[in-house]
This record gives sequence, C-alpha cells and structure tokens, in this order.
Amino acid sequence: MDLKIENKTREAIANFLPDAINNTLDSYHEFSSGEVPDDAKGFSAHHSACKVAIAHIELLIKLARWADLPDENIKDKNENELLAQMIISAQTELEEYNNGKNS
Repeated sequence: MDLKIENKTREAIANFLPDAINNTLDSYHEFSSGEVPDDAKGFSAHHSACKVAIAHIELLIKLARWADLPDENIKDKNENELLAQMIISAQTELEEYNNGKNS
C-alpha cells in the first residue's frame, strides 16, 4: 500500500474512532442499564443485543490496533490523546464485562 494513502487512512480512522467508541459505549450503557424483559423471549433478545454491542466495541478496538493507533505522528495531538483515552475506556469496559461473565 502506498505510504501516503496508508497514513491518510490511519489518520481518518484516528479521527473517526473516538466518536465511534464513545457512542458505542454510551449506547451500550444506556441499553444495558434499561429494564430487562421478564419473559424468556424478551430476555434472550436483550441479552443478544448486549452481546452484539460488546462485539462492536471489540471490533473498534481491533480496528485501532490494526491501524496501530494511537499514533504520536498524527497531527492532531488532542484527537490522538482522546483516542488513547477512549481505547483504554473501551478495554476497561470489556475487561469488566468478561470478568463479570466469568464470576
């Protein structure tokens, strides 16, 4: 891949990821903290939706790793720091989820 294209792609991903991770975490928290249906079908659907949200968070983190982000060479240092914080937050959420499911 052309280095210029690769750098532009990584920069675009770095600009996109903080909002994507933040929105995904917010959405997951809002949905998962809502009322869980009492019936088996509703409970199963709610549980499945939560698992899909967790998978989405995992994919965003994998995308960040694939793009080798955060990257100190990215021009916007604030965006880079925000991305680093969002990745840490998302990883923490995943660890808490995985620890809770293994308890």
